[in-house]
Amino acid sequence: MPPDAIRNLDEAIRFNPKSDIAYFYKGIACHSVGKDEEAYQNYTKAIELNKKMIDAYFNRGQLIFNTNPKLALDDFVSAVALDPKFIDAYYSIAAIQKNLGQYEDAIKNLDKIIELEPHAVNAKALKKLILTKYRAVVVGKSSLIIFHLILCITAVIISKCTP
Repeated sequence: MPPDAIRNLDEAIRFNPKSDIAYFYKGIACHSVGKDEEAYQNYTKAIELNKKMIDAYFNRGQLIFNTNPKLALDDFVSAVALDPKFIDAYYSIAAIQKNLGQYEDAIKNLDKIIELEPHAVNAKALKKLILTKYRAVVVGKSSLIIFHLILCITAVIISKCTP
């Protein structure tokens, strides 16, 4: 079926080369048969034709999640910028941030999911994992920031007290 779908979508694109939706669906069809590079190109073309195509950003991000997480992160951020209630995109952002060691940012995105969907089991589970397994890192960063602020405040006080 997908090879027929790809041929049909190629025909649709020949008929209307500015059809963002045809490129988007061709990306899906290519991805389903393992033509990941072609899928990526088609999602990209769909986005070029329609900068507000949320699902194209999301699908392209999913496509490169493991191979280029930083670029995937950009796509997920674009998706939530266009749809601030896109829970799956927030979850993908949090998962990448966790993998990159950005635990506090990951927790903020997981909290956003839980705010939008209080019964979001996966978000709660990932947050619990980060807080238990990586707690020392999260607490350590927070402590370092607080310590730095105390030093800055102390420096300001000392400079005001010195004649």
